[in-house]
Amino acid sequence: MPKLPEIKARPRAAQIFAAIIAGIIAVSMALTLGVIYVLLKLRIGTITAVVTSTTYMSIFTTVVGVGIAAYTSTKMLSPIVKINDAAKKVSRGDFTVRLEEKSIAKEIEEIATSFNIMVKELSNTETLRNDFVSNVSHEFKTPLSAIEGYATLLQDESLSNEEQATYVSRILENTSRLSKLTQSILSLSQLENQEIVLQQETYMLDEQIRRVLLSYEPLWEEKELNIDLALAATPVYGSKSLLAQVWSNLIDNAIKFSRKGGTLFISCGVFDGKVVVRIRDNGIGMTEDVRAHAFDKFYQGERSHTGQGSGLGLALVRRIISLSSGTIDLQSKEGKGTEITVSLKNEQQSVS
Repeated sequence: MPKLPEIKARPRAAQIFAAIIAGIIAVSMALTLGVIYVLLKLRIGTITAVVTSTTYMSIFTTVVGVGIAAYTSTKMLSPIVKINDAAKKVSRGDFTVRLEEKSIAKEIEEIATSFNIMVKELSNTETLRNDFVSNVSHEFKTPLSAIEGYATLLQDESLSNEEQATYVSRILENTSRLSKLTQSILSLSQLENQEIVLQQETYMLDEQIRRVLLSYEPLWEEKELNIDLALAATPVYGSKSLLAQVWSNLIDNAIKFSRKGGTLFISCGVFDGKVVVRIRDNGIGMTEDVRAHAFDKFYQGERSHTGQGSGLGLALVRRIISLSSGTIDLQSKEGKGTEITVSLKNEQQSVS
């Protein structure tokens, strides 16, 4: 949440009105006493002097009060009218409108400042929404176009059995990609609208990571990776299915971006009162720009691998870790590799 900028010390609206009223009373009293003094000097009776001074005071107070009220209402209500007009523009989708933040009253200045921050955040949200729609459209269009193309080629009756098998295989690959993309979008949408993790339990984290790693055995064997494990017996309390998605995404990325013959290091244990998991590879690494956007939806920094994912994996990981009240840290250097550290709460509960 963006922090409100510091506002210079200004009087509040109540203080301004109090000062105005006090000023009117002080001037009225001074005028009354002055008129009475003059009338007494002129040897006019005390009662007459009081009545006359009261009359003058009433006239003066009315004139001054009306003048000050008109001036103050203009100065105080003008920003409110502008806020109302700006709010109408925002309701019509115009997020470029901004308010003048300087005002004689602190409350008006705070409202204008908060309004500008709100509009800026709405503008950013609208931009993200448009980018999301654009990215979703692109991600769906690519495999659909491929499926259409290969299906068109299959209509050629002169194709050999080998060519037909190749095209069918490509269609199945893109169908699988569409299925995974749809599932990822649905999962991320559900997680983003979820604040509480249900069905939590205590289980052995090290065993879960081993099982996930074994499911990727064909991939790391194909790359001839050296697997270096330091998995201490670690009970953890959380959603077994959601955390399995975390390790699956992180291990998949580590294998995907590792060089042939590289090393994949995975460790877990309790450090400084927290459950910590580290996954490190010595693959291609990331540039600073890619690292800064690694958790953004649909962001795929390494373009040579864009056909192998949707760019939603790390966004899902971050959301799951956030729901689990944990943290995730990514360190990477181009050409050196990447290390991701996940820290989770260490809640002491018995393993069933």
